[in-house]
Amino acid sequence: MGELAVIEPRAAVPVFGLEQVERIATAIARGGMFGSNDPNAVLTLCLLAQAEGRNPVEAFRDYHVISGKPAKKADAMLRDFLTSGGKVEWHRLDDDCADATFTHPAGGTARIAWDKARVAQAQLGNNPMHKKYPRQMLRSRVVSEGVRTVYPGATSGLYVPEEVADFDQPAAKPTPPAPKAQRARDMTPPVEIDGQSAARAKAEQWAAEHVAAINGAGDMATLDAVLKKGTSAREKLAANHADLADRVAVAISQARDALAGDDDFAAQIAQATTIVDVDAVLARAGDVLDAGELDALRITAAERIGEIEAGEG
Repeated sequence: MGELAVIEPRAAVPVFGLEQVERIATAIARGGMFGSNDPNAVLTLCLLAQAEGRNPVEAFRDYHVISGKPAKKADAMLRDFLTSGGKVEWHRLDDDCADATFTHPAGGTARIAWDKARVAQAQLGNNPMHKKYPRQMLRSRVVSEGVRTVYPGATSGLYVPEEVADFDQPAAKPTPPAPKAQRARDMTPPVEIDGQSAARAKAEQWAAEHVAAINGAGDMATLDAVLKKGTSAREKLAANHADLADRVAVAISQARDALAGDDDFAAQIAQATTIVDVDAVLARAGDVLDAGELDALRITAAERIGEIEAGEG
């Protein structure tokens, strides 16, 4: 304490004209030295370096462009701070915490610390660089805040690249609301009826009514009409309620057996007025007659088809 700070005089740097600085900026931008290929952004930094008494070529050493925003490297800030008479005492520097005291004759003393708690509070935990290089990131934060607090002239009015990169971190996305149900039944539990779901109760009711209609058919034509009307419903029943589908299938078989006999098929063919009707009777007979009986019926059917074609029906 009480010691005078010795500030080393900076060697004179030749002043370049704007045209020369532009050429230098264009050359540096082509090489991407600042992390940017924009010659205008690089030109701004070169002019800033020259204004601070530095050769414009030195700009790429001290500055960087992050997403179009200029930044000053932490090492450059700390170097300028120390060169101007500042002092730093590191109390801790590891992956969990960076803690240092900054002192400058013109700005006093400040102790700055960054740890995981501050990183979490600043919502920087999702930055992959904080996960890969926590010590370096914490150090840069401490240097930037400490120099800015005690001797802001060393920052050149800029932030360190790590801070600028964090400025561009997207805000945490809010938790999306639960999707709305498209239909009322998607959000309402199945209705229970005597311990059964409404769908099951509805299926049982339809099966009972269909079996009653099948049993009530007085002839094969009526039965065919009942079966044709219920084709789609029976397919759904087979897909979702196999036991009910089996119950209906048994009723159909029994009804056909009861209605279909040799004389009945022959009579139906005799009454047929179109070839399509004859074929329909043969199709039904094929389910209940044996091969010999079916062959005999086919003879009858052929004779009736001949009559229909001859216009004798």
